[in-house]
Amino acid sequence: MFLPFPPERIIIAVVPCNNNRGHRNPMAALTLAVCAHRAEHCIGACLESFRTQTVAPDEVIVCVHELSDPTAAVAESYGARVIASHGIGLFQSRNAVLAACGTEYLAFTDADCVLVPEWVEAVKRALDTHPEVAAGTGRHPAVGPRTIASWLHHMWFLVETRSTGETDGVIGGNSYFRTEALRKVGGWLDLPGHSNAEDVYISMALRKAGYKIWFEERAAAQHRYETGFMDLMRKSVRMGKGIVVMMRAAGWRGALWWYTLAIPVFAVTLLFGLALTFACPLPGLFVTSIPLLLTLAYLTASFHSISKAFPRWLARWVVIWPYSFGILQGLAEPLPEAQPKP
Repeated sequence: MFLPFPPERIIIAVVPCNNNRGHRNPMAALTLAVCAHRAEHCIGACLESFRTQTVAPDEVIVCVHELSDPTAAVAESYGARVIASHGIGLFQSRNAVLAACGTEYLAFTDADCVLVPEWVEAVKRALDTHPEVAAGTGRHPAVGPRTIASWLHHMWFLVETRSTGETDGVIGGNSYFRTEALRKVGGWLDLPGHSNAEDVYISMALRKAGYKIWFEERAAAQHRYETGFMDLMRKSVRMGKGIVVMMRAAGWRGALWWYTLAIPVFAVTLLFGLALTFACPLPGLFVTSIPLLLTLAYLTASFHSISKAFPRWLARWVVIWPYSFGILQGLAEPLPEAQPKP
């Protein structure tokens, strides 16, 4: 029913990665980047997964918040050269990495992700094989503790329903691009202080420019989902707020804008129907059923499968409340001063 969309001052660390198989691949060069803030507890497993790739990334850029961030020390332990930059928020972090990138391809994952061994190979092959494709994404299977909250969070990631082929957008923690295409669309929106919906922004910017986006099943980034229920609720608020602020700053008022604004309307309609049921049971049940049935029908039509749609429908009706609150916050949030037109 709504899209999943996933800190700050940047430290750039370039880590040379050696292919364990002892050879350099003939494909175009790829930079693999991580943007992280206080991720010292998990980034080690992420960087270790880079070392075990069947095809090594040609360079790795790690971005953290401050030099004092313990994440920097972990990066250094993996051979990182740590250099401070000065961006605020994930939008500016992505742009800083783009400015530092010297390879034909640029890919991103998150510090709490572990890439499958064939990830870089699959990404390079997808971009090498499909010259019309400017960006891509892949699966986000769960790794780590399993809780109700992590299941809800996982069900929010619609990429798990996709198959290899053209798709409509990328997930930030599992995304890869042609560097030239990113530069042609001006990179990410300059939205200081914001770290949500940057993947939605770049997906829409590339598609508006006529580029295609690819989904590659073999490019799986195993993701650690939120395990605490209240943490997930707070994340949902940030995500709802972030996507609205992004679209306001970009000046976009298309289908996604109205789709997003419809979410709190559906939530209020359900509440109204439940309240009406106490006074007028039949009309109340009818009103209550409207948002529930419409959203289930929408997801079933989108996924061509009731078995894929139903658990995601349940999950969305749990997180719709904080997400809707975030959308309303995003409508009232003052926009940052630096927001050049895309």
